[in-house]
Amino acid sequence: MKFTAEKSQIVDSLQNAAAVAERRQTIPILANLRLKVISGKLEVAATDLEIQVKAYCELLSVEEEGETTVSARKMSELCRSLPDSENVNFELKDGKLTVSSKNFHGDFATISADDFPELEVNEDQTNTTVMSGALKRILTKTSFSMASQDVRYYLNGLLLEHSSGELKGVATDGHRLALSVSETKGGGPEMRNILPRKAALELAKLLSPDETPIEMLVGPTYIGIKTDNLNFASKLIDGKYPDYEKVFPSGEPLPMVVGKETLQSALSRASVLSNEKYRGVRFELSKGALKLTANNPEQESAEEVLEVDYNGSDLEVGFNIGYLIDVLSSLEEESVMFEFYGEDSSCVIKEPSSENEVYVIMPMRL
Repeated sequence: MKFTAEKSQIVDSLQNAAAVAERRQTIPILANLRLKVISGKLEVAATDLEIQVKAYCELLSVEEEGETTVSARKMSELCRSLPDSENVNFELKDGKLTVSSKNFHGDFATISADDFPELEVNEDQTNTTVMSGALKRILTKTSFSMASQDVRYYLNGLLLEHSSGELKGVATDGHRLALSVSETKGGGPEMRNILPRKAALELAKLLSPDETPIEMLVGPTYIGIKTDNLNFASKLIDGKYPDYEKVFPSGEPLPMVVGKETLQSALSRASVLSNEKYRGVRFELSKGALKLTANNPEQESAEEVLEVDYNGSDLEVGFNIGYLIDVLSSLEEESVMFEFYGEDSSCVIKEPSSENEVYVIMPMRL
């Protein structure tokens, strides 16, 4: 194997694949990238046995095709640190991968590519075309609400639902819920699948934010995403996702509109003096005003009054500050709308002009 590439051609592929490689190294080859030169292109592959990513990039020249595996961390870090527009030469010789540029020369240890575990998807898959930017938005706007180590394993993932021209993403950890909806062009089969946590987070980074069409292949146990220079496959979580519609509170809402940055900065100040374990903040609502209070076991407290657009009855309700800040960080408009349904009911948060993203947060007893 012998080829030459420009740094800018290969650095993204190496870093995208390295993010999936298994860092704990229980099986040494899982910490490696497989580099495969075929038909004048470089295929960079990585897997942790649950997810597999293959990234493709053009090369300046190929003298000899071939394949090998090399440390994901070391190779991606090295290429990232080389000067931009530098040409990088790769040569596999006597079991060592030699990487050289204008002033640098390095020899990397390799493991034979014959031992690299390929994720084989041997099942019928239905095909849907979605826009890259739409799927990326859905994953980005909801993934922070996934659980991380819940015994209800299906909550440690993100529900992707496609039906009647709409693609929905739903994530919940049992205390909060995030929903994002995007219209899809054309039909496509109905689907309802749970994407594992790591797959959702990595895919959100890999997808481009533009309106490039991508192919989504869904089977009973696997999902695949294909673009011109990326091939992503992941196992799905086998389980029944809860009926998220039941999480939305019912009744007549009491709406409140407040400046997003105003509330964000007030919450960050309150969080300094909130209980480190429970991170609670109390909302006290009255006409035109929102009073935030937080305290901790050291008898310290914070209090701040904000001007808001609210005309409902007086109301007191407590929330987790971290959950509120997460939601506010994902919203884009300058103002944000809260809908309250009483002291013991969840509240709904969204942008005043859009129903595409809706967030539900359960109350806390303070």
